[in-house]
Amino acid sequence: MSARTFDLQARQHSSSVLANFLAGRQGAVERAGIVPAVRNGTLTAVSSDNDAMRALFQPLGSSSGYAVTDSTAMMVSTVYACLSKLAGAVVQLPIHQYRVNNSGERERMSPTPLWWLLNEEPHDAWTSASWKDWIVKCWGLRGDQFTRIVRDTRASAGGAVTGLLPLHPDCVAVRRNGYRLAYDVYDVATGKQYSLDQDDMLHFPGFGFDGVRSMSVVQWAARNAVGNSLAAAEYMGRTIGDGAMPQIALTYPNSLNEKQAADLRASFVATYMVGPSARKLPLVLTQGGKVDPLSINPVDMELLASRRFEKEDICQAFGVPPVMIGENEKTSSWGTGVEQITLGFVRFTLAPMLCRWEEELNRKLFRRAGQFVEFSLDALLRGDSKAKAESFRAGLGGPGTGDGYYTVNEIRKLENMPPIEGGDQPYRAPRDPGPTGAPA
Repeated sequence: MSARTFDLQARQHSSSVLANFLAGRQGAVERAGIVPAVRNGTLTAVSSDNDAMRALFQPLGSSSGYAVTDSTAMMVSTVYACLSKLAGAVVQLPIHQYRVNNSGERERMSPTPLWWLLNEEPHDAWTSASWKDWIVKCWGLRGDQFTRIVRDTRASAGGAVTGLLPLHPDCVAVRRNGYRLAYDVYDVATGKQYSLDQDDMLHFPGFGFDGVRSMSVVQWAARNAVGNSLAAAEYMGRTIGDGAMPQIALTYPNSLNEKQAADLRASFVATYMVGPSARKLPLVLTQGGKVDPLSINPVDMELLASRRFEKEDICQAFGVPPVMIGENEKTSSWGTGVEQITLGFVRFTLAPMLCRWEEELNRKLFRRAGQFVEFSLDALLRGDSKAKAESFRAGLGGPGTGDGYYTVNEIRKLENMPPIEGGDQPYRAPRDPGPTGAPA
């Protein structure tokens, strides 16, 4: 939508709220330079992101010679497992909406239409879990994820958010104009192109954001490890498909004529290079013939150890403990128990990623202080039932424990239980009287 269109809409509406909203948006659009070329009502020219185009049409190679792309990277089981574990952790976390009251204290708001978009259905074809899955996948493979903010432009709505439409990174080109960002989007459904100001796009960045794009885990930290894994998997598959037969040479002390060599080669192929269900008969070599291996067997080349190393390297790049994807050969340095491993994973991998998401959501959805959203990490930090019970007991306080910092109803709320009468007061331990009988 062009700046002129915003201006026309503002003049057509009598609502001062929407007029102010559209006027502010017009200024933002003009500052970003989003005035696309329009012919007969159709956008005909948008900018392109050179880095994105190079990544799309010239896939990055690896030291093994294999091109590492979205599709090939997801064929590596370790990449798939890391992304699925990260996404599985994120989809469990509800996003709560808060506001700051007059006393400066935060209080959780009752579910609003925005809460529904963030936790249930961001757009017609997407559930919240699928959206979060997609954000994690784009973060790992591309570095950035883009979600369009769909707004209600009716006079009575004042630009309220009505939907969050996830987009494919290939369909979004980012360009910088001054200190603002503009997004040129190709709409797959209609085949048309349009431009958006940064206020209408949720841009979830990964590590290394340079003001336009972030660094992809797969294309930077794990590119060679992924390429080596692809090469090792193909080599082992091809070797097994050939009956685990290494490359060999049939040598003779005496010379063979061309027909003898051809017959010997054909005999060997007929004996060994057939389907896996065929019976393998020994090949008889006469006149001093012997077999000399030309290729290194998987044991000598330490292929299995190499594959374990690549798995650990990929896990390190994604910040996922190897034990979480089934690698149990080594003890995790984050602790021996599942609870300690989970705590380390939440603190050092999930929390920084979610912090970036929360900041983007808050600055684009609210535009001012007073309200904010936050991921609840309680589901991942509660631990097992015994540890949870001990934590609640300490929080409630009591004789020998001291004052409580939880009320009964606060704990019941965490467990999705209704409040009880008299459960809103925290426990306070009795104070010893002083020498004169007055409270100490």
